[in-house]
Amino acid sequence: MECFEKGIGEIPIDFIHTLIIETVGPEVEILAQVNGAIVAAKEKQMLVTSFHPELTGDTRGHTYFLEMISQSKKEKL
Repeated sequence: MECFEKGIGEIPIDFIHTLIIETVGPEVEILAQVNGAIVAAKEKQMLVTSFHPELTGDTRGHTYFLEMISQSKKEKL
């Protein structure tokens, strides 16, 4: 299965359990949805996904997370 993740593009996703994010607060940025269900989101330097990007062999999700952390560190300096 694939989904479009904001800032990354279309990436393969692998679910172990089909959990979804049901609600988000005003500061949360929705990054990815599958069939209208939220499956990835971030707030400030926190990132959450309901899928397991480490199971696909595609490292773009991990790269995105590392860049997000790096940017957060730069903003704190």
